Amino acid sequence: MPYKVAWFVEKRVLLSRYEGIITIEDARGQVREGNALLREGIPLTHSIIDMSAVEKLPSLQLASEFMSIDMSDVRDKLGWTIVVTNNKFLKFASSLFVPIFKVRQRFFGSLDEALAFLQEEDNTLPPLKK
Repeated sequence: MPYKVAWFVEKRVLLSRYEGIITIEDARGQVREGNALLREGIPLTHSIIDMSAVEKLPSLQLASEFMSIDMSDVRDKLGWTIVVTNNKFLKFASSLFVPIFKVRQRFFGSLDEALAFLQEEDNTLPPLKK
């Protein structure tokens, strides 16, 4: 499976990692699993999506797939959504979802940078270490 979804900090910080070649089915699975965990989260629940090891994504069909997702039941719980990538196309594609889902989103080149940002932004989190 080219993705993993798990709590980085129980019920507060969700970490999704993609690697290799990603299919539309993988993206659907990650979103389904991630949203199920986010529903259990304690607000504000942050989401880190690490795409630093992605080799290939599906076409722009992925963008239209995400646009059809209903986020209404988790939106009020959601804090920051952080995407870890240096890929310009991924940054562009991910930025399309900000106005649709009305999320607070940032991009970082490494997981360390993402964790440092969250630590600074949310002082209710325990110390974040890889």
